[in-house]
Amino acid sequence: MIEKENIVYRFAGFELEPRERRLMSDGKPLALTPKVFDTLVYLVENAGRAVSKDELLKALWPRGYVEEATLSNQVWQIRRALGDTAKDTRFIETLPKLGYRFVAPVVCERTPSAALAPAPPAELPTPTATPEPSVTPVRAQRRSVSTIGAIGVTALAVLICSIAWWALRHRTPEPIAGDRSVAVVGFHNLSQNAKDAWLSPALIAMLGSELGASGHIRVLPDEQVHDASQSLGSPLAGGYARETLASLRQRLGADYVISGSYLVASSADDPTLRVDVQLQDTRSGAVIATLSNEAALSSLPQLANQTGVGLREKLGIGAPIGPAAGRTASVEPPTTDVARRIGLATDAMERHDAVRARDELIQAVAEAPQFAPAYLHLSRAWSALGYREKALAAAEQASSHSANLPPELKLEIAAAAQTDSYEWGAAAASWQSLVALKPFAIDYRIHEMEAQISLGDFAAAQATLADLKRLPQATGDPRVTLADSRLALARNDAAGGEVLAAQAQREANSRELPGVAADAALALSAARGLLGKYDLATADAQAAISYFGSSGNPHGESAARRQLAAILGDQNRVDDAHAEYSRALAIAQKVGDAGEVGAIYRNIASLLWLAGDRDGTAAAARQALAVARETGNLPLQAWTLRALASIAADDAASDEVIAQYQEVTLLNERAHDRGGHVWSLATLADTLRLRGELAEARDVCDRAMTEAVALSDPQFAIVSTFTCAGVAFDRGETERARALLERVASLAGSGRNPIYAANTELLLGQIDLEASHWPESAKRLRLAAEEFAGVGAVTGEADADALLAVCAAASGDSAERERALARTRKLRTAITARQEVYAADIVMAQLDGAAHGDAPAHLRALALDAEHRHFLGWSLEAKLAEWRVLAAHDGSQARELRAEIEREARAQGFNRILALLGASPLQTI
Repeated sequence: MIEKENIVYRFAGFELEPRERRLMSDGKPLALTPKVFDTLVYLVENAGRAVSKDELLKALWPRGYVEEATLSNQVWQIRRALGDTAKDTRFIETLPKLGYRFVAPVVCERTPSAALAPAPPAELPTPTATPEPSVTPVRAQRRSVSTIGAIGVTALAVLICSIAWWALRHRTPEPIAGDRSVAVVGFHNLSQNAKDAWLSPALIAMLGSELGASGHIRVLPDEQVHDASQSLGSPLAGGYARETLASLRQRLGADYVISGSYLVASSADDPTLRVDVQLQDTRSGAVIATLSNEAALSSLPQLANQTGVGLREKLGIGAPIGPAAGRTASVEPPTTDVARRIGLATDAMERHDAVRARDELIQAVAEAPQFAPAYLHLSRAWSALGYREKALAAAEQASSHSANLPPELKLEIAAAAQTDSYEWGAAAASWQSLVALKPFAIDYRIHEMEAQISLGDFAAAQATLADLKRLPQATGDPRVTLADSRLALARNDAAGGEVLAAQAQREANSRELPGVAADAALALSAARGLLGKYDLATADAQAAISYFGSSGNPHGESAARRQLAAILGDQNRVDDAHAEYSRALAIAQKVGDAGEVGAIYRNIASLLWLAGDRDGTAAAARQALAVARETGNLPLQAWTLRALASIAADDAASDEVIAQYQEVTLLNERAHDRGGHVWSLATLADTLRLRGELAEARDVCDRAMTEAVALSDPQFAIVSTFTCAGVAFDRGETERARALLERVASLAGSGRNPIYAANTELLLGQIDLEASHWPESAKRLRLAAEEFAGVGAVTGEADADALLAVCAAASGDSAERERALARTRKLRTAITARQEVYAADIVMAQLDGAAHGDAPAHLRALALDAEHRHFLGWSLEAKLAEWRVLAAHDGSQARELRAEIEREARAQGFNRILALLGASPLQTI
């Protein structure tokens, strides 16, 4: 018996017990992944001392090289657990270009623990029951390559010839007949020569393809395995230690792990390659097989095949037979140069460099125009860059050359083409067929859900999710929980999306999957932003930015910065939002991510529109439209054309604007964008209302309201219902308008849609004002002004203050009248929009002009200007205000103007104007 000490470190309310693997905060345990816990222990043990990154890497990952990004992520997770921030560094200080220092005061307590028996010796791997098969090294005939060194060409040919190009299982699990799964983890480069580093990912892919081709075992997705194993280092000669295998089983759910090493013996044109492979059982830690093969590098496909035969034998699975075996030839690159280009493209895509991948694949299809897999991967590269039409063209080329391909690959090609052409129903059907073909493939089911969500068929997506959750391997999988969160957000369930995204993040962290955790942080930020939890949403977005930036994922970092900018915009921090959008734009433009560039310009346009900057909005929208047309993004084209039409309508509600809106509705129909279609109908109806075409406006907005009923997202019901309320208001249908506005208030309230909540209060305030309910009107108008100010909607705030001035004047409150007018004047100077600020201009002309005697002239000028711009409604409003001024001073002119107003109002059905004149209403249906 021996006695050991138990060491406890105490700092700022935390207790750290290394032996018990426990971190407590004020008596409550905090969960940390094993490697993050080890990192914290090392820093605390060396508190006050500068610890270099090299020292940390060697101490924590002694078996092999790990990138600094992994270490940065571990430190970030520690800071997040301890509540450390970049602005308030209480625990870990970053030492630029050096490392870190734990700066909090630490108290170390040593107490004797209970007597413990000596630990038993480590369990040795259980030998296999049968001797290993004798593996004869493969000796293939050497072939010369005239223009390129044989090492680069034949080696990279292998990256494709025997890997998953027959199934192209990029980010897709392999089939399963039973419940066994295998993770092909990694191979250590014994030669330490950087030019041979490509062999590790090549061997991973090749052996995964060899095992997965038979369909009798599930090979875990490469990117999932990489994410889970990147912190483990290289295996020893006998494979991974039992504790490491247990960790991999916990993170991946893998039953078996394949690892190994390789050695390139010389620098000759075709050197000898030796590969050593270990197959281990994650449950027992036993080594099931150890295989050693040697061959010329140019014969790597045969070497991989020979190794695969031995592994399949040990796993008790057979080789693919019949048509499945014969079809493999149709997916192998026809030449070594094509294989090299596809291999380079694969490496580029893994490094998030879609531009380099695209360039290599363009050359590959030029050299092998009949080779379908090259077109499919080119389609994926174009899609990653946001070029939908070019992606579709490449997918269609792949389809035209797919006659001899395996069924799974044909279906993937079809799904790619359908996705790029916005045929969401067909895409969902293709993914469903893939699920039927490989029912245990989680990623296929998630793709099916994404297509169903894009189609707006949330019920089908929910059913797909329910089936997915029934899979045994789906339990605790953060990707499944994250898909659940995205579905909740699509259904406008921000609260549910927040809970699920947080759960996905916990699951990802418990499995030590930092990439998935970052995706979950981004979803969590979006959900919390919708809920108005801006501090938490900001922290989540910054966490995602930190990980994506340190791990070299520019698309992820740009998207996370765009999310952060949106949150800043929601808080009316316009300058900060612009700065963040600029950073996101610079990243996206640097890597050629056109899809992200278009999304950023769209967000900038929305921000500028709310700020009343009409010209800036137009410039940003034109940039977004140029990107949308270049990339073939139909929904973005429709959005930007609608935005530009709205800007043009702000200048004049012309026939050209009406034609633009009609073009937008057609684009929405082509893209199967039902929500966008509702929005386009609503904006068309509002423009028809401005033109005085009230009967047609009513028909169009009623159609929009009907279509919105079938959509789960309430924003479409909000915009269509509010538009119909405005039409009803002008038509003199006050009670209907009030009922519709109350419905909008219930949908848009509680922070769900502050802009429409404020607009609703504004219009209800105007209804109360015209009914002489001045206290009620003033209350609503003050609330509207506050809500508009809260989201930086300057134009809305100016209109609310202008109407409040009218209300104060009518009720005899001269002090409030002057305060409201002063605010209106100040706000008006910052607004470049035209149509939306007529209310403020009319009020200022009426109230200010009345004091100087020039109100009629100002109001007549406004009426003529509005009439010239086809704003019949605003023209009547200005004439009505002029009539009111004249009625107090010039009876004859007032009578003439009244007759003119009544004639025009009757012609277009403006019963509200007739009621304000005291005339009998027009009979309408």
